[in-house]
Order: sequence, then C-alpha cells, then structure tokens
Amino acid sequence: MLQRLKLFLNIIFPPRCVACQKTLPPQNSNNLICESCFAGIEINNCFYCPKCGRRLYETKSSCHREEKFVLAAASHHENQAVRALIHALKYKRLKTAAEPLALILKLYLRKIGNNFSLDSENFSLIPMPLHSKKEKKRGFNQTHLILQTLDNKRKIEKNVLFRIKNTESQTRLENREKRMGNVKDSFEIRRKEKIAGKNIILFDDVFTSGATMREAARVLKEAVAKKIIGLVITKA
Repeated sequence: MLQRLKLFLNIIFPPRCVACQKTLPPQNSNNLICESCFAGIEINNCFYCPKCGRRLYETKSSCHREEKFVLAAASHHENQAVRALIHALKYKRLKTAAEPLALILKLYLRKIGNNFSLDSENFSLIPMPLHSKKEKKRGFNQTHLILQTLDNKRKIEKNVLFRIKNTESQTRLENREKRMGNVKDSFEIRRKEKIAGKNIILFDDVFTSGATMREAARVLKEAVAKKIIGLVITKA
C-alpha cells in the first residue's frame, strides 16, 4: 500500500535533484541527487592541516603543532551538490540524503585506504554530538545517521562525547572569534575509559572555521586521547 502511494505521489510530484532540480529517474529518486551532479563531486585523496589547509599524506601530525587533530575531508564545500545534500539532511530532515553522503565518505576512505581505515581496531569512532534539545527537535543526529548508513564494521561510540550547551548555530556567526566563543566549554566526556590512551576518529559533516572540531578535540585531549583524526564530508 505504501509503495503504491509513493509511486502515485512520484507521478504527480516527480522527485527532483536537490542540486540541479532536474527530474530524477526512478532508480535515483531515493538518493535525492542525479548521476550527473554526483559525478561532479570531486573526492579528495589526502589529509589536511586544519589550520593552513596544507595537504598531508600521513596522519602523524599537522604542520601546525598546536592543532590537536589532523583533518580528513572527503570533499570541498564549494561544490553545490554536496552543500545541497547536507542542507537536505540537516534542515529539510530528508534522511535519504544520508545515503549519498555516506557514499562520498566511502569513496574518500577508499582513496586514502593505504594510510587510514575506518575499520581499524586502533581507533574509536565518535560522531559529533548535538545538544539533546536540538537532536530532539531535528529527530536525529545527522553525523550518527551517516555513520550508520556507511555500514562500517566499527562500533559507533555515541555515548562518550556530549554537548552540554545548546549553542547558537555556527552558520549565523560572522567570524572565527565569535564561533570559538560560541562553542567554548560546550562539550563533556562522560566515559573517560573509552578515551584515555585511545586513537579517536571524530566525525562531523562540515568543517568551516573548525571551531567546533577544535573544541571537541581539546576536550578529548584533556581526557588523554592519543591521536585524533577529524573526519568530515566537506571542508570550506
């Protein structure tokens, strides 16, 4: 019955690509994006220094030693298709957008596979948390949903890092200083035994100023985390 209703609605209101607005063929309708727009997403093949953006080919450390993590970014925020998919997931609450976003992540991980693997037992996998009020309003945490859709073998450590301040959206703040102040002291570790002495993969969807990732990494380091890789779908 539900399948028939969906087919009927698709005939009356044909699903369109979130990026170019062209009508999607039936085999693409669940993924929200056409093959042409997805093919136009450039997938990176390296790591980055989170401060200067320099390309790195190892996870040992960034070229700026004060940074507490190495950035692993699958794509670039300039790409309209990636932005549209993230917007559809976060603000339109279209959960099916998690599937193409997970595929972008999977393609990136495949490219850097010789240097880094999400399935490595040497790393604990932590999604960037939302404040409980924000997650309740949205209905889900998009970072956790993408990792679940990725279907990797690693356990997702969801109940380790918590956001304890319901901060204003970073997108509304105009400069780096305000973004850093907005997220200051907004994270808390509640199971330190899951962090101490462990390597961490901290996953978020977008890296712009890096304020959120830096503050979360600072708290993880205070809990005696070893190496931290900030894994994201896209970086500005």
